Amino acid sequence: MIKASLITIAALFVAAPGVAQTAPAPAPAPAVAPADPATLAEARLVFAHLFPQGTYKKILGPMMDSVMSNVGDNLKALPLRELAELGGLDPKQAEALDKVKIDEVMAIYDPHWRERMQLESRAMFDAMGDFFTTQEPEIREAMARAYANHFTLAELTDIDHFFATASGGKFASQYMTVATDPTMLAEMQSMMPKMMQNMPKFIAAAQKATAGVPAPRKLKDLTPAERARLAKALGVDESKLNDPKSTT
Repeated sequence: MIKASLITIAALFVAAPGVAQTAPAPAPAPAVAPADPATLAEARLVFAHLFPQGTYKKILGPMMDSVMSNVGDNLKALPLRELAELGGLDPKQAEALDKVKIDEVMAIYDPHWRERMQLESRAMFDAMGDFFTTQEPEIREAMARAYANHFTLAELTDIDHFFATASGGKFASQYMTVATDPTMLAEMQSMMPKMMQNMPKFIAAAQKATAGVPAPRKLKDLTPAERARLAKALGVDESKLNDPKSTT
């Protein structure tokens, strides 16, 4: 449970998208009438002011620095006892974890955990920055079309004129990156321990919402045909199938 909790909180630190390899395909986008060419052209000019090339790297860099500078403090804020109890540990056993210090445990279990986490997270953020940078043209075009759907040509022209002024140009150039201002980053840092303390509530809410849903079946509940299909889908021999250790 400790290892699983640490992996979970590490994922939260680096803000990595939790997309499983077997994630379902996204629902098809609703049909939208094509924008007027003149309106779309103006929308492209407007959003180019707001989202210049390299914006994602400018955002992710300061975020990464902020996350890693506080990784130890945030890890200590993990409510291990509550998470362990929600994960199925006996309440008396879970209560004993109140005095456990995560950083001390990790110092024994993995003395290089902090260095490893920092290097892995830095590499992940750098890779994410590269990926999102390659996606920027598509994002810019999609947002331009969205703007064309929500603003008229006259409105977009007014906005473009504003961006042409000194004040408007400054606003546009900092529109996306202002979220990485130290004031905002400090607020996000202060929110992390509170979020960790409320994690049991989040988990409890999810469990309550699914309380009426039948529990996952065990292998013994499957028909021979279903077990054969499962083995084929997983690409393993049927004799290698095992029930998951935990479904929480």
